[in-house]
Amino acid sequence: MNIKDSTALATHTVTTAPGSIRIDVSGYADANRSIAIDQDGKIIVGGLTQYLAWGYPGAPGEESYGYEQNYSAVRLNTDGSVDSGFGDGGVNIVPAAYAPEVLGERTLVQADGKVLLALTLDDSVQLKRFNSDGSIDTGFGDEGVATFQISHDFKDPDLKVLSDGTLVFSARGPETTSVYRLNNDGSLLDSFGDQGKLLLNTVDDPYYRVGTVGVADDGSVVIGSWNHEASNAPLYVLQRFTSEGKLDTGFGNDGVVSFDVALGLEGEVQMAVQTDGKIIVAGQTADDALTSVFRLNADGTFDTSFGGGDGQVVLEFEQAMSLAVQQDGKILLAGSDDRDLNLVRLNEDGTLDSGFGSQDGKHHIDGYLGDEVLQGTGVAEVVDGHAGDDVLQGNGGRDLLQGGAGADIFRFAELSDSYRTATQNNSDRISDFDASEDRIDLTALGFSGIGNGHDGTLAILASADGSRTYLKSYDVDGAGHRFELALNGNLLGRLNETNLVFTAPTLEGTSAKDVLTGSALSETILGLDGNDRINAGAGADVIIGGRGADRLEGGDRADIDILFDNAENADIFRYTSVEDSYRTDTRSLVDLIVNMTVRDKIDVSALGYTGFGDGTGDTLKMVYNAQLERTYLQNTEADTQGHKFQIALEGDWRESLYDSNMIFASQERVTLVGVTTVADEQHSIG
Repeated sequence: MNIKDSTALATHTVTTAPGSIRIDVSGYADANRSIAIDQDGKIIVGGLTQYLAWGYPGAPGEESYGYEQNYSAVRLNTDGSVDSGFGDGGVNIVPAAYAPEVLGERTLVQADGKVLLALTLDDSVQLKRFNSDGSIDTGFGDEGVATFQISHDFKDPDLKVLSDGTLVFSARGPETTSVYRLNNDGSLLDSFGDQGKLLLNTVDDPYYRVGTVGVADDGSVVIGSWNHEASNAPLYVLQRFTSEGKLDTGFGNDGVVSFDVALGLEGEVQMAVQTDGKIIVAGQTADDALTSVFRLNADGTFDTSFGGGDGQVVLEFEQAMSLAVQQDGKILLAGSDDRDLNLVRLNEDGTLDSGFGSQDGKHHIDGYLGDEVLQGTGVAEVVDGHAGDDVLQGNGGRDLLQGGAGADIFRFAELSDSYRTATQNNSDRISDFDASEDRIDLTALGFSGIGNGHDGTLAILASADGSRTYLKSYDVDGAGHRFELALNGNLLGRLNETNLVFTAPTLEGTSAKDVLTGSALSETILGLDGNDRINAGAGADVIIGGRGADRLEGGDRADIDILFDNAENADIFRYTSVEDSYRTDTRSLVDLIVNMTVRDKIDVSALGYTGFGDGTGDTLKMVYNAQLERTYLQNTEADTQGHKFQIALEGDWRESLYDSNMIFASQERVTLVGVTTVADEQHSIG
């Protein structure tokens, strides 16, 4: 029996490579919104982080679960490593007073970790600032709120924090844009424009919209407008205005630089003005996975010292959501890559800064405190679970796997995950395998057990100096690959078929009232007798409650599996006898299945039921009890002991439970186990 503390632990995953870093803050979707750099050069990445607000993914019904968002802040050291002294391991979640990122709202996280929110009202922009604990910052504006009247039509405020700590927001209209510059306390910076405000006349063309605003140290302003309609006009236009608000005719062609369609920019761009007046522009290309970065001289010409001599660099990077230039001229881009925060840093000349992110030139995937599933890619990586009961799966590449503290599972899903050929060594290495609690999951590879390395077995050998232990197969597949895995140390005599998992293990209770919790392995869990509580954990599990009124739960619910129709972690709730879950006219020993997903299945084939119906013969009737919010599957005919088979499911499954969720007996099999053909009066529920 495995009893496990269910207390939720803080968790985030960090993936680093030379020049880049990706952060999964909470396991759900993260969206970047800002970059700020403090006086020490540390980098604050601000954004929005989803959390599951109600229900669970895979629950029945169209609106059975939902997400809301909090603000998130991640602080990095100057080299791109996570600053563990900030927040919880480098990450701070700022509770939102309401679900952020509504229409007409912009957010950023300042260098001190405070969150600034810009709201669009009918004729004004309202700024609110929150402390890192989510409380209102009464030191900003009027008790945390600063409101600015706008004299023209506008929408979509743009919000930025500059390198000197001052704040800039713009109210962007079709022909006129207002730019405000504020002190850190929310008051207007009198030295900017007209007592903190500039009113600028932008492109007078209905097809152009103001996309972003950049402010230089000297108070001049660069405004970017993009053509949102297909036409022969330039796709993107930059205008520069003096600190007095006049069009700077020394920039481009009478104050205007036009980007041709051939340059490949699509939609809005991000922009930053360097201390020397040069302008960085970054935007998505027609290929969603690529970003173009340009640098212009102060006069609007392309800076040929940047990139390949044409002033342009193209990166494998999804759309940049924020852009910042450090004091040393290095360029930071942030976006949201595959639901995570993603950053890349360029040197001043546009080359990738290989000293940012990974410090040893290798690819790293690092967990934190929680129970995490860490998935590698096709390159060689160092995968480190740190604390928690983690699952580490290197996938392709010659990986180094480090479980850290906790009972970890090292999973190999394909032979190509760790192999050797006659000429190539591509085997993974586990650096800290603890034979007393860690396990190696080999269930997907088809090996039968420990042996001589032939005929489906794995041999266990140690190196001559005892520094390595190897799991080896000597039989090659069609590609010439044979499985091989190295482990640090001499583990001869300590590796067995408990910690080397070849087939789905069985977790078995007793005849008493048990609490059984599965692991991330795909397991068969037997409750046996007693009123058991079973949580199967992750994996595709088979759950057999046995006798007694059991509470059964499939376990972890990964929303990505539901969204992409992935049945990999689908569970089976199996019934082998009417005695497993039944009621009489006076007594109920009915199982309750909680948190079942639309991918899970209920197996009643051993009982002879062949489908849904009126609950007589070999059919099961579906009944919903609104008061208890439970759906019942029941047979209304009692056996010779007066037992009527019945299962309860948490929630309303009337429109979500189909034959595909059931494993019924074939139509030819109609004899029910332990059920008489004499029908009792139907029992009514609720």
